[in-house]
Amino acid sequence: MENINTKISDCDIVLRKIRQNAKQIIKTTSVKHPFNKKQLWEMFLSCFKLIHGKDFQYTESYMKTKYGALFYYFLGDVLFLKSLNLYQHELVPNLNKGLFIVGKVGAGKTTIMETFEKIFFNYKPHKFKIIPTYKVVEEFESLQTQNCRKEFFRNYSRGDILFDDLNSERIANNYGKVNVMKEIIFRRHGCGYKTHFTMNPFPGLEHLPEQNLLMLADFYDARVADRLFEMCNYINIDGKSKRV
Repeated sequence: MENINTKISDCDIVLRKIRQNAKQIIKTTSVKHPFNKKQLWEMFLSCFKLIHGKDFQYTESYMKTKYGALFYYFLGDVLFLKSLNLYQHELVPNLNKGLFIVGKVGAGKTTIMETFEKIFFNYKPHKFKIIPTYKVVEEFESLQTQNCRKEFFRNYSRGDILFDDLNSERIANNYGKVNVMKEIIFRRHGCGYKTHFTMNPFPGLEHLPEQNLLMLADFYDARVADRLFEMCNYINIDGKSKRV
């Protein structure tokens, strides 16, 4: 038992040093964006109402414990590392990584990110496109030739993309069964572009980030979970549904 505890302790020390280095990197290499915290907040409230036809409902407590991490991420603020719902044990946070946003149905994951998509449509450092995973599968199934399928995967290996509702899509059927998102994740790993995801947590694992990622191995591959650890910052959006 002493050896096990020692290994865990040593691992924690190493991870703590890595996080400290990550914090220093953010301080020394952060991008100076042409907007500050107040301006981003005002743009967010305006765009949210424009897109969704209603005001964004929030409390200071809810923002601090849930969505504040997303604002700090897009601001390039070192306070991102202090976000209460940023998972930092096995995953080392980094502003150059994408976002893996996990929350129950109706928690507001997609509506929030749709708003950021609109805000940053013409701002290259943060510009991304939201694509539901079911539409990715449907597009793949419509392809008629092998060359079209090759071009499909090339296209999905470029640009910053948010794949909405990961782990909800079905296996594609196009001259055989294909796990399309598995193939896309493999190709996007190390491609130089940011990849974001939203996902509903597995039942009973709402507060267990590592287990949520590892459970993806059942549908994709054990290597997928490992790649997601490297590609993304894990943000847990907990709480009741905000849909009305």
